Amino acid sequence: MNYRHHFHAGNFADVMKHVLLLQLLNRLNQKDKPYRYIDTHGGAGKYDLSSSEAQKSGEFLTGIHRLVKLDDSIKRNAPEGVQQYLKVVEKMRDNFGKGAYPGSPWFALDGLRECDKATIFEMQRDVFQQLRHNIFDKRAGLHERDAYEGLLGVIPPKEKRGLVMIDPPYELERKDFPQLVELLVAAYKKWPTGVFAVWYPIKDRAMIERFEKKMYKTGIRRQLVCEICVWPDDTPVGLNGCGLLVINPPWKFSEDADEALQWLFPHLRMQENGGHAAVRWLVGE
Repeated sequence: MNYRHHFHAGNFADVMKHVLLLQLLNRLNQKDKPYRYIDTHGGAGKYDLSSSEAQKSGEFLTGIHRLVKLDDSIKRNAPEGVQQYLKVVEKMRDNFGKGAYPGSPWFALDGLRECDKATIFEMQRDVFQQLRHNIFDKRAGLHERDAYEGLLGVIPPKEKRGLVMIDPPYELERKDFPQLVELLVAAYKKWPTGVFAVWYPIKDRAMIERFEKKMYKTGIRRQLVCEICVWPDDTPVGLNGCGLLVINPPWKFSEDADEALQWLFPHLRMQENGGHAAVRWLVGE
């Protein structure tokens, strides 16, 4: 595997994913019963945007960097989930320096309550060592394992409630999307009440339409699509946008997500015309 998230940390896709992750956890926190967060591709847990990898790509400049540069008056009027996201980033930077940026496990552990637990997978040996160094929390179990094999062994969790965040590297998308559909069908069969959130890149709209068509045909109910495209679909830049497919979204999450994405879009879009942010049901009740 050649993918290294260090090049992409803090980009617009990370912003979108991490804001929606916090909103999902906020909704799960509305009920008293504990739950489990499962991250299939945990990464390093923490990144340094001053590193050679991040500086080489510069992707964070059109993501988190844009938001932290906004006037405080603008940030104060942001949706609650966005404000929460920025506070987590600010707290990390206070502790580790201005170049620090949290990964999904870090955001999740900030959003979890003391009674909740986390299971985090990462299969790349060197990245797992970084994860183990960065994440030291008694609520979290870290596993150096391929989550496509490991996930089915840990669901349903003993808590019976929970969220699975699936964020694979998509190194070969023609294989990744069909494999993802198979995983979701198997996981849903084992845990039909679990919340599953799948992040995916939008580079080729036709490929996304095929993915959605396959997911529609699975028969799985309550599938919500959240998208932000900072470029028009036909722009040859490599990554025009990203999406989050959520199965069994918590009550009112769709409204939370729409509010956040509509606020983020004008701050993250790459040109005056084109692009979009949208939340829609792929499959309803």
